[in-house]
Amino acid sequence: MRRLLLPTLSGVLYFLSWIGFGIWPLAFICFLPLLFELKTATPRQSFWRGWWMGFVTHLGGYTWIIHLLKVFAFAPWPVAFLGYLAICAGQGLLFGVFALALRWLWLETGWSMAALLPLSLIATEHVFPLLFQSYTGVALMPVLPIVQVADLGGPLLLSALQATVNGAFFDGWEAWREARNPPFKAMTASLIALAACAAYGFWRMVRVDDAQRAAPKITVGLAQPNVGEIELHANPYASVRALRDETAELHTRGADLVVWPEVGFNTRLVAEGATDGRFIQGDVPVPLIAGVERSNGRDFWNSAIVVDENGRIGDHYDKIQLLAFGEYIPGGEWFPQIYRWSPLASHLSRGNSTRPLRWHQWRFATFICYEDILPGIVRATMRDYGEGRAHAMVNLTNDSWYGAGHEQEQHLLLAAVRSIEHRRWLVRATSTGISAFVDATGRVVQRIDRNLRGVAARDVPMMQGTTVYEILGDWPGWAALAVFAAVFAWKRASRK
Repeated sequence: MRRLLLPTLSGVLYFLSWIGFGIWPLAFICFLPLLFELKTATPRQSFWRGWWMGFVTHLGGYTWIIHLLKVFAFAPWPVAFLGYLAICAGQGLLFGVFALALRWLWLETGWSMAALLPLSLIATEHVFPLLFQSYTGVALMPVLPIVQVADLGGPLLLSALQATVNGAFFDGWEAWREARNPPFKAMTASLIALAACAAYGFWRMVRVDDAQRAAPKITVGLAQPNVGEIELHANPYASVRALRDETAELHTRGADLVVWPEVGFNTRLVAEGATDGRFIQGDVPVPLIAGVERSNGRDFWNSAIVVDENGRIGDHYDKIQLLAFGEYIPGGEWFPQIYRWSPLASHLSRGNSTRPLRWHQWRFATFICYEDILPGIVRATMRDYGEGRAHAMVNLTNDSWYGAGHEQEQHLLLAAVRSIEHRRWLVRATSTGISAFVDATGRVVQRIDRNLRGVAARDVPMMQGTTVYEILGDWPGWAALAVFAAVFAWKRASRK
């Protein structure tokens, strides 16, 4: 138990620094207690102590899982709590693998922690699969100038920066304890990294703000009906009535295009190949990007469709990354009876195209629900399909699954990183909040808070251009893996 005290402290500092609690300065010291404990640990001990830190981290940050399993999977409270513990334990394995990799590289090279920690962290975050994807460096989102480097290397570059500072602090502390000369190289490297990121960020924000002012604009409206999943089943027309009223209000405000949330139109299926979308609009002549459920009679998709000003259905996007327990149940393909035990869980098919939605000359990279926290899918939607890259990003979400915890704020800020990576506005419509406009610097410029019914309208710049991250992707992760491979090959050759 004594050996778990410091990893526990690291886990607590980590989730307090992260989105929801948001005490971001703790991000620069959260790994220190774990590092002190790993100093004398074997690789196997390192794995278990790192896993324990990850378990504690998720216990503090993911309490909303209990609500998800209890309300929507119809699990009794004890079963929901056990499910919460199981998910936290599974997600926490990332930190076990990270600690194992760190300790191995530490023993093999003896490098400074300012180099070892970022290499180990971003290599692990790059390859380890998570049910709910997250990145350590997103804790720095409140400090906008620092996080602008995400357009160079994505969220992994943010994690590397945070880990470098943690490592330099550890190097300095160890030198002081052992009465050695201060590790000037490590400390200087971390200071240079911070200063360079801040300088780049301030410069980049000025340039991006200039580009946003100069870009052509359309007025986009967001409609948030504040109708959650349970109410949708009890009163199927509640969402549509609210959205039609809100769309009429946005029409009077001069909206050129209105965005409805995920499956906001839920009173009937949209048949594949259908062209008449006037049943969605009613008497409101405003173009829409609307969340619907599409079907060809055999398969069903969670989709976004474009409905133009004449009521014609245009492009569609079908959700690719489905939500476990909401849109499918793991193992349900082999045991279909599971769906009878959880009547709120759908049995949907996956989409297969990331092509942007088109409305007039504008293109919108569109993704549904938590796809906006998956950099790979968003990067795929921002590809040039022969017409140029998308001008803006649109996300349709139903976050009513997660109760009153930190999930909505976590989801919003995790998604906001995509705006920095691609230098596009993110227009985000949700059923119960938080709907928001995020500009191309990651700044949340307008929002409708959770559990409120409301509308918002904003002039959205139709941006152009590309970024290093769009072209090279997660190169920091590949570079870190290459270092591990090189050290492994070098050590094996040396032993031979």
